[in-house]
Amino acid sequence: MDRDNICKFNFNRSSDLICLNFVCEKKESQAQLRTAEHYAIHLVFQGRGCLTKNGTEYPLCRGNLFFVCPGDCFSVTSCDGLEYGYVTYRGRRADELALRFGLGQKESFFFECEELIPFWNECQQLADAENIDLVCETVLLYSLAKLNIPKNEVHSVMAQIVELTQKNYTDADLSMARIADELGYNAKYLSSLFKKKKGIAYTQYLREQRIKHAVFLMEQGVVSVKNVALLSGFRDALYFSKTFTASEGVSPKAYIQKLMGASDPPAHS
Repeated sequence: MDRDNICKFNFNRSSDLICLNFVCEKKESQAQLRTAEHYAIHLVFQGRGCLTKNGTEYPLCRGNLFFVCPGDCFSVTSCDGLEYGYVTYRGRRADELALRFGLGQKESFFFECEELIPFWNECQQLADAENIDLVCETVLLYSLAKLNIPKNEVHSVMAQIVELTQKNYTDADLSMARIADELGYNAKYLSSLFKKKKGIAYTQYLREQRIKHAVFLMEQGVVSVKNVALLSGFRDALYFSKTFTASEGVSPKAYIQKLMGASDPPAHS
């Protein structure tokens, strides 16, 4: 396949799942080591090359699919006509997908998915300014659905915790104790397991999901701080405001005002 680099950007974004761009790469623009700011899913179309990720090298060839997560130090170099595509993405659901599929773990970021190549190529050709957001999400979610990730008890339990959290985080009564009761585990055990695998306490993770949802609601036009708090799983609007400010560096009211100002039509001269 002989073609120049193609990079299509998505400017239709919300905070839930933001697919930033869809790139068809053949000019080695990722050959220098860099620290990833966002998630990215890559698929090798042809040729050979090398992925360096956090100090370890992985040979690349046709059909290799791999993920890069925020904070990873990585580069992709060509040895023999390497050509690959990638979609970069972020947002609340991006974090949920990473945890659900264990994408930050060594055993689950590199896969053999040659059967996805025709689909990716078709999507790249289909993408335009009107549908790029849909195409990017389709590529990402369909590719994830096709992955054959080995399941074990720990992965299964973590996946269930994430799934229950994503379904119920707007419920102010949600807690690890409630999840443990539903899954039939000891709450202290699940809390310890979650912190070990995720690197943060479950209460912090739950709070982050609620804050991300609050941002999403504001971006969708909900302008009452009290309503945003209640719809995001916070019983108390004052506590929500303090938590939001600590997380985002600005109060909910100021954030809403900023969004409203950005949406105002330009003044006529």
